Amino acid sequence: MTGSTRKPCLVHAPLLTLIVVCQFAISHAGTPVVIWCPQNESSDFDSAHKTTLSNPLLKLSSEDFEENLSKLGVTDPAVIIAEELCVEDLKDNKVLSIATNGSKLHYFPFVFKPAAVFQKVFSDKQVQTIEDINDHHELNMILKDSDPSTCVALTGKQCRYSQAERIKRDTAAEESEEFKINIKRFLFYSSQTPLFHVPGKTKTPVKLALSKMVDATAGENENGTMTVNIKFSGVDDIGDLSLRFFFTNTSVGYYAFTKIAYTINGNVDSLWPRKAIQFPNRFSYHCSLQSTFANNTVSLNMTDVQFQVDPTNGVFGDAYDCVGFTSIPIWTGIFVTAILALIMIWALTMIMDIRTMDRFDDPKGKTITISAAE
Repeated sequence: MTGSTRKPCLVHAPLLTLIVVCQFAISHAGTPVVIWCPQNESSDFDSAHKTTLSNPLLKLSSEDFEENLSKLGVTDPAVIIAEELCVEDLKDNKVLSIATNGSKLHYFPFVFKPAAVFQKVFSDKQVQTIEDINDHHELNMILKDSDPSTCVALTGKQCRYSQAERIKRDTAAEESEEFKINIKRFLFYSSQTPLFHVPGKTKTPVKLALSKMVDATAGENENGTMTVNIKFSGVDDIGDLSLRFFFTNTSVGYYAFTKIAYTINGNVDSLWPRKAIQFPNRFSYHCSLQSTFANNTVSLNMTDVQFQVDPTNGVFGDAYDCVGFTSIPIWTGIFVTAILALIMIWALTMIMDIRTMDRFDDPKGKTITISAAE
């Protein structure tokens, strides 16, 4: 196959959709390569081959990949090489899914030794290595430090899964119900699909699936309140549904998620959070517990959510967790310490109450004698 030119799978969609469309090759010897660029970037490769894509399941040798890489026209990218990388890691990685959402993607599902090609073509300053691609903190820091105006390439030295393990992991991934939104000035993630319940219309809470979402925009009004508009179409038993999130500057340096306005068939009403949601600017808000917005009848439940207003480079900043300082482990520690303190106080009180003898024999007086007969 040396000398032939193969084209990557080129899409403009979230990484999870990319992986579903471009299915992985059934082998454990190859390593995937993903290159994403800002939407304003263009290349001769895109204009020449935009509608003539080859089968993404074809395998690429190192020579073929190097030839395709030169035709992409990607200059000075930030290259990230993981010790181990499989297609399953791309599907399950929340940081990658958010970082690539809305970008122009070039995807090679099966490449032989791509890390060696990147190290050969690009300088050492452009190439960074990461031990564990699933270490979200380390990967997030690398992406934040990269230039947002340039392309980013991700690959690995090897894949750790065999064919049987790939099939098991892919089956588990199909059961995922993640919900992600990555638009200008707003970033949202939930590990489970939000549930919307309207008594009288829905017998049980309906899922606001990502496939039902038709539009999402963010903007700021004259009062400085950030609003995020999300529109759904064809929601079960409801039809068209619009949600508007309100983020208000309650104090200097803090945002408050005050309410959600929903519209069903022209009828507008509001949902209020059962627990106040506040977080600092430039921080993301995270809550692994269930976040509920409700009025007297209607409710919206979101589980394990994380969102941020005005994110940097399209990735989450440091998380401001919904659990306060006095979390359950801290309360447990205080409770146990209080019990031990009470036991110690009781023990000290008992010791202090021990009385010593106050009368002793007179050494100058008559001694006590005991006869042998007795």
